[in-house]
Amino acid sequence: MALLWFPLLIEKTWTSILLLKQSPRELWLIYITKFLSSFSYFSYSLILTLYLSNEFGFSDEKAGWTYGAYGFMSVLYGMSLGWIVDYLGVRYALLLGAVIGCLSRLVLAFSSSSHWVVFVLYTFLPFSESLGIPIMTIGIKRYTNSNNRTIAYSLFYTFMNIAALLSGPIVDLCRTRWSHWTILGHSLDSLQLIILCGSFSTFCIILVVLLGMRNIQFMESGDVCAYPSNTTPLATQLKQVVHDSSFWRLALFMFLLVGVRLVFRHVDATLPKYMIREFGNDAPFGAFYAINPSLVIILVPLVGAWSKGVDSFRMILFGSFLSGASVFLLCFGPHYICIASFLIVLSIGEAIYSPRVYEYTMQVSGEGREGLYTSLASIPLFGVVLFAGGMSGYLLQHFCPIETAQRECNKMWAIIGMFSFSSPLLLFLFRHVIQPFPPTSREVSPRLVSSHSDDDDDGMEQTITSAWQYPLLSEEDSS
Repeated sequence: MALLWFPLLIEKTWTSILLLKQSPRELWLIYITKFLSSFSYFSYSLILTLYLSNEFGFSDEKAGWTYGAYGFMSVLYGMSLGWIVDYLGVRYALLLGAVIGCLSRLVLAFSSSSHWVVFVLYTFLPFSESLGIPIMTIGIKRYTNSNNRTIAYSLFYTFMNIAALLSGPIVDLCRTRWSHWTILGHSLDSLQLIILCGSFSTFCIILVVLLGMRNIQFMESGDVCAYPSNTTPLATQLKQVVHDSSFWRLALFMFLLVGVRLVFRHVDATLPKYMIREFGNDAPFGAFYAINPSLVIILVPLVGAWSKGVDSFRMILFGSFLSGASVFLLCFGPHYICIASFLIVLSIGEAIYSPRVYEYTMQVSGEGREGLYTSLASIPLFGVVLFAGGMSGYLLQHFCPIETAQRECNKMWAIIGMFSFSSPLLLFLFRHVIQPFPPTSREVSPRLVSSHSDDDDDGMEQTITSAWQYPLLSEEDSS
């Protein structure tokens, strides 16, 4: 039975991907910029705490708090500058972010001053990143229509994970093969070389945006037209947003997801040091890091095609349950099999829920005010990102220190697990607030979709789109 079902799933996935041919070239340029931006981010975040400790002698706690403050500033800039995206448009906002990001990483790669590094981490680098991923998410919405948007977000997430997949082995390769490198008379170690690679990747984004991207919109009719900038005064927009019940639902939703999202911060900041202390300096944490993106690359398109007719909140709830519970597998001890199992379960859950979060956010956001909606909805993340970095440093220093005799790493992972598992529990408790409408008969089983003819699929896609969008409507919209 499974052998018959799997080819149908592959066929349905491929048919969905072919729908992206309808979109303008900007959609594919967004995928390229997403790959380049994600490589810069993942390769750097994976070594940030190591970089601060090895290069500048930061303690675990100080490096953790610095990492957390860097994330905190990213949220702060994103919250403060989200409305600028609506005025600049996707093209110019991406270009500004890429230029600042490229220069910031150059400073980090060549600087020998901890003061300059911390200054850039708290100012220019988070500023550039606030003009990156959120804008690309908005770009996907503007370069697709309801016919291909779901698979577009799934593929968007896949490109991000292809970059993450490459960043892990490249980090390991730089650490083991290129411990010292001389560029323009400057001697760089492996960690600085990794940051320099990120700067080059960001420079490529500048070229892509300059040479090929336009401020346009792909209409439901299939036409392409210029996208006008939002000229509504900011005060008027704020008044409209705060009186919109959909915005408050989005803010609550973002806050309840914080726990499970913190797992990925610990994969970046906590797992590398944990593996080095338990398995030695040659611990292949980059190779293990690659387990997550490699699985997500395979699973996201399949899950996206299979689950078109499944209610979005159910997918988010189930996926966050798996990802939140995965951390407890590390409590069984410092064994490679435990780390691999943790990353496998985490990845399955991520593939189920995370692409749906992108689309949920964009569908709830008001047309032309996506930047403002997403920036204000990120307010719940404000202090939590800072807390995650400090929590990582504190737990490492007290439960997994360098001194072998004092380690109680299973307690560290149990504490992290309790925080991560709080997300699915809270989502379940507040499900009637986040999802005020019960599933309806318009929700269609994905198994039925694969058994219809091509002519039937057209009508079925419309039914699926209605089922997807229905839970996101406010009471005023539904009437």
